[in-house]
Amino acid sequence: MEPKSSRQSKAIVEPKVRVSAVVVTHMTGQPLELCLRSALAEPWIDELVIVDNGNPEPVSSALRALKADRRDVVLLQGQGDIGVSAGANLGASRARGRWLLFIDPTVVLQRGAAERMVAAGGDVPSPWIVGARLTDTAGRDRRSVRKGPLTAWSALAVALGWGAQTPRRRRRNEVSLTDAGPVSAVSGAMMLMPRVDFEAIGGFDDGYATDAADLDLCCRVQRAGGQVMQQPAASGVQFTPKRRAPRREAQGLARFMNRSARTPGERAFATVAAPALGAILASKRLMLAVFGEHR
Repeated sequence: MEPKSSRQSKAIVEPKVRVSAVVVTHMTGQPLELCLRSALAEPWIDELVIVDNGNPEPVSSALRALKADRRDVVLLQGQGDIGVSAGANLGASRARGRWLLFIDPTVVLQRGAAERMVAAGGDVPSPWIVGARLTDTAGRDRRSVRKGPLTAWSALAVALGWGAQTPRRRRRNEVSLTDAGPVSAVSGAMMLMPRVDFEAIGGFDDGYATDAADLDLCCRVQRAGGQVMQQPAASGVQFTPKRRAPRREAQGLARFMNRSARTPGERAFATVAAPALGAILASKRLMLAVFGEHR
């Protein structure tokens, strides 16, 4: 039997970790710096796991300096660009927290967000996911929630920008701590999940190179009898992310379309529509470039 003094010593040097924040760093510049600072300043985040996903050497060097200065930072380097989903899974595998908070490097957390997200999942069936409210730097809501059923048709709706939460400017004090509610899917840019649930559901699907891994995870959680929630009182400011090539974005949506098809009609639709998603996204971007993006 281990001596009592030894057990007490371990309790001192190995405190329980509440929230582990996982950031897959596939970008550079001020947004990344602000993202990491906000995570380290968040009271309920006891550990920050940074996955260096093939960053330029100056960024990798800065991340090493941050790791050397902070005991609550875990830095994973050397694996190169393995994709966002695989990077998130790698970070989660090294995290020690009871809850995992996945944060896109373009997102700056607003204080208290982690605690509110944890509280929102307190009474819902496992497995569960809680997403947050995302705004742009001007305070306008970003499309971070889907409320319709997640089916093969959803991938086309995402490509066309249909069926998502309508962006709008909220009035001051409009959001309260009781606003959490069920939705079909939340954005992986700011998503919290119990670590045991994440492991039980199999984490993110590594087959998604960029987009739609969050849709897939939400879909699998609901099929397992769990719940997807959004807590608008937990928020983050998201800088405009760098646009990915339509081909890479279409890869994830096509994968989701094929994996989520259940009925014969959905499977037939996926067979025809999935190959056309790249052209649809390219046409959409051309229209936005010509006419501007409506907010």
